[in-house]
Amino acid sequence: MCIYMYMLEQVQTETKHKTAISISQTKMHSTKRTRPASSNSYQILSLSSSSADMIASNDDILTLILLFLRLKSLLKFKIVSKHWLSLVTHPRFSPKHNSRTISGLFVHRLSGKTKAEYDFINLSSNPSRAPFRSLTFVDDPSGIRILQSCNGLMLCCSIRADHPETNYYIYNPTTKQYTVLPGLGPGPRGRSSRNIFGIEIYVPTTGPWRPSGCTFIAPSNVQFKNGVFWNSAIHWLSDWGDSLYFDVEEEQIRDMPMPSVDEDVLVHRYFGESGGHLYLVEVYGSDNLQFDVYEMKRDYSGWLVKYKVDLNPIAAAFPEMARGYVDPIGLHSYAFSILCIVHEETDEDTFLVLHLPNKAIRYNFKDSSFKKLYDFAPRRTRVGGYISLELQCFDAYQFIKSFASV
Repeated sequence: MCIYMYMLEQVQTETKHKTAISISQTKMHSTKRTRPASSNSYQILSLSSSSADMIASNDDILTLILLFLRLKSLLKFKIVSKHWLSLVTHPRFSPKHNSRTISGLFVHRLSGKTKAEYDFINLSSNPSRAPFRSLTFVDDPSGIRILQSCNGLMLCCSIRADHPETNYYIYNPTTKQYTVLPGLGPGPRGRSSRNIFGIEIYVPTTGPWRPSGCTFIAPSNVQFKNGVFWNSAIHWLSDWGDSLYFDVEEEQIRDMPMPSVDEDVLVHRYFGESGGHLYLVEVYGSDNLQFDVYEMKRDYSGWLVKYKVDLNPIAAAFPEMARGYVDPIGLHSYAFSILCIVHEETDEDTFLVLHLPNKAIRYNFKDSSFKKLYDFAPRRTRVGGYISLELQCFDAYQFIKSFASV
């Protein structure tokens, strides 16, 4: 088996001194008498016009000004001219306000439809329209779906159930830019009873795919399809024992310790990154509404309990959270899952996005308060004479506004 990784080069220019741009404005005060314009007025207008021409013809000055504009303004200025578009979409263009703030979540309900459609949960303070309902940036009759999202970029692929070849894309939903990844070569195969894995890396500026030179043996319980990028590494969980991560800079595979395992049954797990923090949640027990949120230490020395969660008040407020029938094997007495942990500027403002039957809930870690964020289309299931609001399987992908070039 071969694991593939796409690396984007994002060059961020750091300056030791702050640069201030001062734009003076001449205020014209009206007077009772109409006076002819003085020669000084014409000089001011002429000087302003020549200054504007100088800025427009100097890419360095124009880029410096564009860097300080808001994202909404930049999106409008992209269509001013082809020249401005090339400046804003240049790989070295990195606006000062670029952040890792999660503006929303794209959620895909596994409905069995051929073409993937996504609900959008807005997480910003300002209401905004969904960037898309379905992916149409390329004309693919079979449709396109999201595989992963990371720092504003999305790894997508075509949906071809009856086709041996699949196209892969990197897509920026903010700038609407995309690139097609080159074909993937064959990777190492498993030998004997052990699985040998290899990693191939693709950098757009150097290309094509190249082997990292690192082959390793990993147990079959490692979930390689659900990698999380954090701390310059890609992390994968295992069902038991230590997990793994790939150090991108050193191109080495390392072990990642895991919290102690509860003796009860693991009914839900969340693993994700937000705001430069790596989080893990493991819920044990079919009727358990209390659990811990772990955060990995940056030196990988272990996990610390960052937050404690009690969902009993939410279950009382939303009785549909309790299932309408008893599961024969005693699992999932409460219907909920974690879509995302959203890290804000401070730890106190960080919150949890929960999926309950037909709705998404925001749970604030600071004071355990909660509110409804979104209503999903209802779906009911009849089991053993009972009608139950079904908790559909959701895949959630972070939406971060970014000007990263692809």
